[in-house]
Amino acid sequence: MHAKIGRWCAGLLLSLLSWSLTWPVWAGSTQSFTFHAQGYAGSRDRQYKVYVPSGLSTPAPMVMALHGCEQTNDDVLQDWGLKAAADRFGFILVAPFITSYDGLRNKNCWGFWLDQHRHQGAGEPEDLHQIALEVEAHFSVDPNRRYVTGLSSGAGMTVVVATTHNEYWSAAASASGLPYGEDAASVSLSGCPGSATFHAVSQVVSDMRHELNDSYAIPMMVLQNNKDCTVVQPAGRNIRDAHLKVFGDAAHNTPSTAQAAQTACTPAFGEDDGCQHLTYTTDGQSGSRSVVETVFYDGPINTPNPDDTDHGHYWIGGASGQDGKWAIQRGPSYPDIIWDFFSRHPRVVAVAGPRITLRGDNPMQVKLGQSFTDPGATATDAQGASLPVQANCSSVNTSQAGQYSCTYQATDSAGHTATTSRGVVVAAATSCQKTTSSPAAHVSAKRATTGGWFGLRALSTGDAQDIGFAWSFWSSVTLYEGEPGRWYLNKPAACGT
Repeated sequence: MHAKIGRWCAGLLLSLLSWSLTWPVWAGSTQSFTFHAQGYAGSRDRQYKVYVPSGLSTPAPMVMALHGCEQTNDDVLQDWGLKAAADRFGFILVAPFITSYDGLRNKNCWGFWLDQHRHQGAGEPEDLHQIALEVEAHFSVDPNRRYVTGLSSGAGMTVVVATTHNEYWSAAASASGLPYGEDAASVSLSGCPGSATFHAVSQVVSDMRHELNDSYAIPMMVLQNNKDCTVVQPAGRNIRDAHLKVFGDAAHNTPSTAQAAQTACTPAFGEDDGCQHLTYTTDGQSGSRSVVETVFYDGPINTPNPDDTDHGHYWIGGASGQDGKWAIQRGPSYPDIIWDFFSRHPRVVAVAGPRITLRGDNPMQVKLGQSFTDPGATATDAQGASLPVQANCSSVNTSQAGQYSCTYQATDSAGHTATTSRGVVVAAATSCQKTTSSPAAHVSAKRATTGGWFGLRALSTGDAQDIGFAWSFWSSVTLYEGEPGRWYLNKPAACGT
């Protein structure tokens, strides 16, 4: 009898041991928090969860991960392999949930395409910034190692917050995301191979420069499946190209001039899907600090989850990931690749040197054919003494409509050099006529076009802003005519205040 009990106990122990080796075990703890809406426009109550590995060295890096449409922060924590990465690499993982939202959207989408949610001091970007500050109030976070990443609409919002709050985040990684300032028409809803329209890179560059208020060149990683039918490939390349234009050195601000390295993507769990990891640096030299890194690959279209769209649109969790909603396990391991990028890019504290202040507007609006006079800039050294400024506006051509730039450079007595730039927009004469009407009437008069999810939204023709439900006759919106035939929700700068 005792021998049978002993054998039964031994068998039970062996079964428990076998079960424990196959079931994911997290060494740390997950805590839930509620962020309460603040007084600025567009703020809302939001839930978020924080995973903290056990035995964490402090102050620790922080990684905020933003879920995609149809997902929640629980999907991030369960399927993305980031908990295991936090255990291995020693970072605090923050997973916000959008919780509630305004406007017409697919379920749980971050509103990266809505103007009220892509500027500092308001809406979702500011809520995420404030959530990060709350995390810092609860846990010891290294201020030079704050990182943000996301998938799909979460990646679109990652690009937004990297622009609106580049003074706060150290680096960012967009997985199947969109360039800053894009509208809803940049997302394909037509099935495979997918179809979408994108802003010109020059417009993205102008939008980013208009929003930025800090000179920090925030490093960006762009991860994109070339076969993605929801966020089609031009999106990844446009993020790369705009980022290089905004943050790259003047001589190294295109892919061909800034590329420093190309390697296969490692690690990969199972297939690597032909993944190539390209690095673009400030001087085009391997080993220098990156401006952009891209991870492009030819991944499968179908996913194991029967509820997914099978559009090649997902997060790859690697060995510790799961086949979940818009998440797969096999392929280039996002957690490892992204963390490698983050770990190489702590925030660099700028060396004390010249500070350049632009006179006049940035960007500056000039009418086609009008003469251009550079308002100039001033500069001071670290002690406040004035320095001479070298200005170069040679590229500005007022006889041809387009977007140009002036560059400014100042050097102090210690040899520290600072550079900055001003955008110059040359456009046809602005009429500044304004018309107030319903969204449907604006569409009928060709002051707006239909777009967004299923073509249900009205978008102004000039700045592609969402002005409401495309078939609404009961609301009123004022639009301003800029160049003849192009109408804007936001009054063009050339029209004055």
